[in-house]
Formats: sequence, structure tokens, C-alpha cells
Amino acid sequence: MTTQNRWHAGRATAAIAVTLLLASCTKTVQVEGSLPTPKVRQLPAEVGVYYSDAFRAFMHEERVPENGTWKIAIGEQNVRFFRRLLPAMFDSVTEVASPELAATGGFDGIIVPEVVKYGFLTPNVSGLNFFSASIHYEITILDANGEKVGAWTIVGYGKSEAGVLSGGREAVMDATLLAIRDGGARLAIELIERPKVVAWLGLGEEDGETAN
Repeated sequence: MTTQNRWHAGRATAAIAVTLLLASCTKTVQVEGSLPTPKVRQLPAEVGVYYSDAFRAFMHEERVPENGTWKIAIGEQNVRFFRRLLPAMFDSVTEVASPELAATGGFDGIIVPEVVKYGFLTPNVSGLNFFSASIHYEITILDANGEKVGAWTIVGYGKSEAGVLSGGREAVMDATLLAIRDGGARLAIELIERPKVVAWLGLGEEDGETAN
């Protein structure tokens, strides 16, 4: 084997080793940061909110080709955000230990948020120079008798420029924070447009009863 061939073979071996190393590593992202609260009209209701253990501890784990395994912890940030969001939406908000307290706690209803799906894309997968994230919330409302008013899926999206020095961790965190903020804004705006929510709150036509 000539010197040039050995050099090319060495480069190929090094490239394979780097690829295997990246594929075997685990990147952990603890999503945290400050998010603004949407400014909306408060709805005339005193509600309880139940954060399940799954919601509080939500973590997404995914193996990405040529990029290793990602573990993205979202639960704590979700709880922090909803603790600011819901008081901006309702006259009174109290955290409860069980959704069953709807019928005995003197509330107009109980709000139960859950994360049903989270996803993200790296530049290696999308071919674009940014990371993107999406988060699907399911928001369930129980009335004062514990009966289900309805459940709605709210989806938030976010993206962030690819980060080199952090291996993409900061970009994934930023994209996820933007997805949480977007989901919260959509929730605050769209919830009052739901006819079942309008009926639950007893709002008149001038307050949006004719919304679809």
C-alpha cells in the first residue's frame, strides 16, 4: 500500500470512528428558561388545575441517526410555564391533588394539561440549518360536577439556528422553549373559541358564543 493510500485509509477509519462515537453518545437537555406570558382577557371562572406525575416529569428520548441518543426533559419547564399562563387566563387558579376534586372543591371546573407528543428535528435529518421542535398538549376541562366538558389538542412549534459549540443542545432547548410559548399562546387565544368552553362559562353572544 502506498503512502497516499494509507493516508486515505487512515482518514476513512477516523471518519468511521467519529461516526460511531457520535452514534453511541447521549445528549441530555434540561429545558429551562424565561418565557413571556400571553396577555389575554381573564375568563370568569375559578378553576383548579391538576398536573399529573407524567406531565411534571415528561422526558422525550429518541435515537437520531448519526447524532446519538437525545434525552430532553420538558416536565419542569411545562409546570413553570402553566403556573404563569393559567392565572393570566382565569380569575382564580388553584393546584389540586386530584381531578376528582372538581365535584367537591367548590371550583367552576378543573383543567388537566398533558403532553401527548413531542418531536424535534436536527439539521442532519431535515437538511436545514436549524433545529425545530413541536409539542402537542391535550387540555381536558371538567365542569363543577366532574363531568367532562371536552378535550382539545393544542400544538406549539419552535425553531432555533443550529448550534455548533454546544453540540446542538442549546438550539434544541431554545426551539423547545419557543414551542412551549407558542402552544401557550394558542391555548390562551383558541380556548375561548370552543363552543363547549363558551357554554361551560355561560358567556353570552357578545362574548363569543357564535365562534366556531
